[in-house]
Amino acid sequence: MVYSLHTVLAVAKKHSFYDQSVTYPPDIDAIQTVVEQSEADEQPEGLASWPLLYKKTLYSTIQRLINDTSPQNTFRQAIYASITGGGRGAQPLFFATDVEENRLQRAGYGKLLAKTGILKRGDWVVTVHSAGGLYRALDLVMEVSESAGACALGAGNYMPPAEVWQLVMQYQANVLAGDSSQIVNLVNHLSALSAEDRGRIRLDKIIYTSEVLTGAQRAHIRATLGDGVVICSMLASAEAGPWAVSNSALTGHRTTTSSDFIYDARTMAVEIFPNSVVDKEDSSSSAAQPPPPPPPSPPLPDGETGAIVLTSLCRLRNPLVRYMSGDIGSLHPLPEAARHLVDEAERPHLRVLRLEGRDRRFSFDWEGEYVEFTSLAAIVEDEKYAILQWQAIIENKAQDKEALRPILELRMLPSTASRGNEALLTELVDRVKVLIEMAPYNQDRFVPVFLDNLDGFERSNTGRKVIKFIDRVS
Repeated sequence: MVYSLHTVLAVAKKHSFYDQSVTYPPDIDAIQTVVEQSEADEQPEGLASWPLLYKKTLYSTIQRLINDTSPQNTFRQAIYASITGGGRGAQPLFFATDVEENRLQRAGYGKLLAKTGILKRGDWVVTVHSAGGLYRALDLVMEVSESAGACALGAGNYMPPAEVWQLVMQYQANVLAGDSSQIVNLVNHLSALSAEDRGRIRLDKIIYTSEVLTGAQRAHIRATLGDGVVICSMLASAEAGPWAVSNSALTGHRTTTSSDFIYDARTMAVEIFPNSVVDKEDSSSSAAQPPPPPPPSPPLPDGETGAIVLTSLCRLRNPLVRYMSGDIGSLHPLPEAARHLVDEAERPHLRVLRLEGRDRRFSFDWEGEYVEFTSLAAIVEDEKYAILQWQAIIENKAQDKEALRPILELRMLPSTASRGNEALLTELVDRVKVLIEMAPYNQDRFVPVFLDNLDGFERSNTGRKVIKFIDRVS
């Protein structure tokens, strides 16, 4: 079920997320009254006057509501609870959604998966997504897959790679789903097997979540599974729920650093703001009564890249209005070449979000030099090196005689093909040394490490995702 923007904003005005004078969110009866009043309003309100909602503000409000066990606290009643985040060592965000709204949104998303050709009746999906510790990616992927008409087999994230592939063969599954790190790990394991064993795998689709796959990762997947495998993606979070899909058959192949996602504008209002809003402290939304003074800046037009801001039209009880997602991207119309692949009635409502991934516009200090993370990523993710996963860690080693001078450790997982190419990997390391301006006096402070699998990477406590950058010094 979807709601009008005007109705969502009317409820948000009465909600603790957006008005700090409201102790508890409105109950069902109060929401119904607001809905009826909003429907009679002849002057619908838009988003223009609303502030941006930052995770920091949202977290503090949610923490207060979760800790309040009063019977009058509607926030703790009949909710679907999950967490999101935890990457780069950040604190995970607990988010509560109305149980019924959550199920309806998942059912609608399953239909979007079917409409865009990602899943269909007869597909068998093996998913290795994470579960437990309040993280619920596994049940999300299974439910939306089933809503799309597929059969879902929940392998989970603790099943060893050999057993996952045995499961794929046993049930002749044709789809493998997992977060990008898990997919890379499984495909890397498969690439080391004999051609005969690989020939028993009949996958025609890969569905990944989390970070955008790099060019090297995509190339490795196709080299192992064949050029015919279709690489798709689902976009979801605890705050927004599942809402966008990526299918290269509809949108075409993108660059090594972005993916095109299709979403239904009837379920999510997406705005793109200048990147400068990411750096601004959100002082207005935590104290002011909405609608506050004008927002930091107007949204960017289609085609321009910036911070992705979301307003859910599927969530009414705990509205999500102008939420800073933490991702970077741009908006585009549905490609003309794809329009004939989508039902005519759906075409006007489908839009494309070109997702660049998480905001990487930060730098870190090493030996008195500021290193731009994007510059480091550009080198390590250069497709010619075929690095499937990587991680940078800044830390002081307690046993080090120079413990006050931090070490930069760069962990990398090469593909099977590049692992034996010592000259190529040496070139990669040399390029990083130039970037960080390494000199003879500090060459012991930089430690490149080539790993054999994902076990050597540090991961988030929530989704067990590889954290790209860990700073144990600052």
